[in-house]
Parts: sequence; C-alpha cells; structure tokens
Amino acid sequence: MKRSTLTLAAISILNVAWLFAQTPSIPTAPSSIAIPDSPSSNIPVFQFQIRTAFTLTPGMVSAIQSASLGSQGSKAAQGESIEKANSPKWEDAIVREVSLASPLGIKIQNDRFIAIIVLMPIELIKKDITMLVQNHIYMRSQDNSIQLNTSVHTVRIPVDSVFYYYPLGGDSKQGAPMVIEILVNSK
Repeated sequence: MKRSTLTLAAISILNVAWLFAQTPSIPTAPSSIAIPDSPSSNIPVFQFQIRTAFTLTPGMVSAIQSASLGSQGSKAAQGESIEKANSPKWEDAIVREVSLASPLGIKIQNDRFIAIIVLMPIELIKKDITMLVQNHIYMRSQDNSIQLNTSVHTVRIPVDSVFYYYPLGGDSKQGAPMVIEILVNSK
C-alpha cells in the first residue's frame, strides 16, 4: 500500500505542470466532463461536486461540523441542519467525473492566497474511497511577502457523503479562512 501510494504521489507530482494549465478556477459554471464508460472497463468512475466558502466565522465552522456529524450524505439534510445565519456564502459548485487513479485539479483564489489542490481517488474499498490530496498554497502575508506551503496526504471518505476540507486549517474557536465541500458519488 505504501509503495503504491508513493508511486501515485510521484505520478501526481509529475502531472502538476499539466494540471496548472488544465485547472479551472472556482467559481465556474457547473459543467461535466464525460469519461467514456465501455462495458469492458472495470475502472470505477466518481462524480465530484465541489464548492468553496471563504472567511468562516467560528459559528459557521461549528455549524458545518455539527451538520457533517449529523448528515448521512444527503445534501437536503445538510442544508436543513445549518441555520441560515450561520451558513457560509458558498461559491457555485463545479462538477467533474474522474476515474480511479486519475487526478482532479482545482484552483481556488482570492486576494490573499492561491490554493492549487489535486485530488486523486487511489483506492476503493467497499463504499470508502482513499484519496491522495496534494496542496500547493501561496499566501500573501501582511508585510506583502509570499509564503508557499505544500503537503501530500491521504484521506478516506465514504462514497455518497459530504466531506469538508480545510486546507488552511480551521476550528470552532477561531473560524477558518476557507472550506471546501466535496460530495463524491459513484457512477
């Protein structure tokens, strides 16, 4: 498992230059990329629905965390459980279809930072996906210098459930500068 993860990480790193040219900026209009699904192909295809929110207050982070704990993967249940006053202003969702071991790159930016995030589903066990997540985050500090933070790690999420990802950190006491909501469905 570790050797295959390292191999996939190396492939992912080599594909970053390609992804820079191919990465859509969020927000974009919802669109879908069709992956041919031939009967002889046994490679699973996943549909990612991704949306972002910026500058979350501690109340917003608490509402998101409590909604994700009570959610069974239903977008309707998630929307009903977050009070309107504590709901972040979500950007429009992007929708992409990705096969197993194929990278999905997204670029998110505002006036303080640029985040390039590569998500790659690398393993499907029962109804859980293991994803390799690679971050490249460029942040402008108050003195106008630019910092680069990179990371590569894996996360396991259940299929057909909502997953909240805080690439810049976040908690219910300090809030968060950004959150990414990811819903992964199997096709």
